Amino acid sequence: MKAVFSFLIVGLFSLSLPAADWSQWRGAHRDGILHGEKALGKLPAKPVAQWQVPVGKGQGGLVIAGGKLLMLHEVNVKGQPMEAAVLMDAASGKRLWETAFAPSWQYRNVYGPGPRVAPHMEGDLIFCQGVVGVLACLNAADGKVLWSVSFEKDFGAKWFGGNAPGSGGTAASRHGNAGAPVTDDKFIYAAAGGHQGASVVCLEKRTGRVVWKSGNDYAAYTGLMLAELAGVKQVVVLTAANLKGVRASDGKELWSVPVVTGAARNILTPILSGDTVTVASHTVGTFQLRITNSGDTQKATEVWRNKDVRTNITTPVLIDGHLYGLGTTRGKNSPLVCLEHKTGKVLWSQPGYTDYASVIAMGDELLIHGSRGALTLVKATPKKYTELSRVEQVSQISWNFPVYTGGVLYVKDGLRDGGNKLTALKLR
Repeated sequence: MKAVFSFLIVGLFSLSLPAADWSQWRGAHRDGILHGEKALGKLPAKPVAQWQVPVGKGQGGLVIAGGKLLMLHEVNVKGQPMEAAVLMDAASGKRLWETAFAPSWQYRNVYGPGPRVAPHMEGDLIFCQGVVGVLACLNAADGKVLWSVSFEKDFGAKWFGGNAPGSGGTAASRHGNAGAPVTDDKFIYAAAGGHQGASVVCLEKRTGRVVWKSGNDYAAYTGLMLAELAGVKQVVVLTAANLKGVRASDGKELWSVPVVTGAARNILTPILSGDTVTVASHTVGTFQLRITNSGDTQKATEVWRNKDVRTNITTPVLIDGHLYGLGTTRGKNSPLVCLEHKTGKVLWSQPGYTDYASVIAMGDELLIHGSRGALTLVKATPKKYTELSRVEQVSQISWNFPVYTGGVLYVKDGLRDGGNKLTALKLR
């Protein structure tokens, strides 16, 4: 691991969590909800760029905390493509440091090469996961790599790269490691995908020491969740074959249900509410489980299943008992749908959206960035689809999850050979 360049930040700065920070995948609470931000009401007809800088390829998503913006992208280091983390001043776009932490992979598909996972800012530490399965911990002050592990070398995960023969058993082997790890006070939990006892792993945050390894499933693309279900703290993970809960203290599998899909393509991050887990796949539809205790383990009972809402990529947000996200994808088109969380019933469906969209909830509004660059502001109401405002193009094609705070939307392109950019757009 080698830093491309590094500027020492003068003085100490805090990466604590003010109300409008978005410090990890899907926000401070991993639920797609931005807290402490005023409603927009409508979008400007032509958002003005506060600043814009060139960046490398990648679909890793952005995070922001304490006025510092963090992104991952692909860079060239002595002729070799590498994935790098870049910490920037959010107000100006000035780079504070840049550190290459993992090899990149040159995909031959429409999504292009580069990072697939949103980084994670937590106090004085930053966590980054690379497409080939390198998990690294960086010092937030200067970008120095404190430790790193390889899912392939350290945990036996298979890496084929692209669509190589033999990669059919594991989704992450075809399109890269895309499941965002999750942390608590002391540990980080990751979907390593080792199929001989290291499907999910727990490491000490500050040292990288392995605490436990669990399971044999290959990794899919889904972010991990951490919560108490039926009173037991656990990691909830959707693998390439199963949705399961793993006890956080020792890695013991508490419950598991099969989620067998085409090409092992499970993508959505599980949605947790009370003792329920809701998830979807393009193959099996959307379904909800209720977790209860059963002796030394737990039982997962299906509450409902909607086979017609076959969401492929976009994880919905849960607001006041209703789920808002994309429905079944057909080609490059999907409807935006509202589902009743308790029953799975579709309350409304609106066509005209793309194959992927990033959804940020603020109060009773949804800020939606589509993969082809459109930005839409929608009322979060189960009564009917209510579009408040739309701007047809705020970016080029992108699967990066943007961040919004303080009236500014930070959005990154990530597919083109040259010309990719990171832009800070004023929405107020």
